[in-house]
Amino acid sequence: MMDMTALRGQHEQISLTARQLAQATSDTGTPQSVAALRWSLARQLIAHLALEDRILYPAMQRAPDAAARQTAAQLQGETGALADRFTRYMADWSDDRIAREWSAFCAETRLILAALAERVDRENRTLYPLADQQRRPTPPVARAS
Repeated sequence: MMDMTALRGQHEQISLTARQLAQATSDTGTPQSVAALRWSLARQLIAHLALEDRILYPAMQRAPDAAARQTAAQLQGETGALADRFTRYMADWSDDRIAREWSAFCAETRLILAALAERVDRENRTLYPLADQQRRPTPPVARAS
């Protein structure tokens, strides 16, 4: 099982960028330049999901604990849906459309950021502790003499 430090660090960076984007879209009356924040968040998510898909989820699928395998499989399925939703969000909102429909963009951004925050929180509370447990060696069983 992998060292979870890198994934946790990515979660912190994703959360920071998401908060910055939320702040930038908090004033629905005044359009702001959000392109750099959106693309930064997209790059961070792509790198993070690739690392999870390449290392974390395959390792969790081999975990000896059936509950850990099942939880990881469920979360992996949900991740795909969120990734698809984020991809559509990025494709649907061009810079021109953002400028024309700023209020609608802000509303959709709040929804996607809330879903992302919930996902990061679930992984931090559920999946990552399970992955940490899989890394720990099980203590030897005492033998009766």
